Amino acid sequence: MNKKIFTIVLTAFLFLTGISYGQQFEEKRVKIEITVKDGNKTITVPVRSVTLSFSKPLSVATATDSTEKKAETKYCNFSLDFEKLDIALLKAFMKNKSGIDGQIIMVDSYGKVPTRKLDFTKATLEALSDQLTADYNSSYMSISCASLTIDGVNLE
Repeated sequence: MNKKIFTIVLTAFLFLTGISYGQQFEEKRVKIEITVKDGNKTITVPVRSVTLSFSKPLSVATATDSTEKKAETKYCNFSLDFEKLDIALLKAFMKNKSGIDGQIIMVDSYGKVPTRKLDFTKATLEALSDQLTADYNSSYMSISCASLTIDGVNLE
């Protein structure tokens, strides 16, 4: 009787340990990266998530006087969530005040979801948030850009 109980308890323990071990070391299925070019140096940084926003007002005011400068309006915005703030990427955005060109690529390692490619132009850093704790880091960048192309579809 004691052998049966011991065997059942041991089997249950090994089964539960195997389940929790398998869940801990699951690889990330989708790989997201941002790539920007800073001069002749290419910077590629892994991204945890990307949020896109495109909004355009119904009517856009136009400049009537030829001496009046029309401000460039940026309708495309995206937010990036990083596990850790990349200083090289931050320097690239701070150095290029007029904007920086680049792309975001999302690849499914299993091949079940098609690859997504987002090309952007004249992107500028609008907001930055960096959270640091003893065991967790997270960083968010809010970026606006002049144009955004999603898988060949141009948003301007």
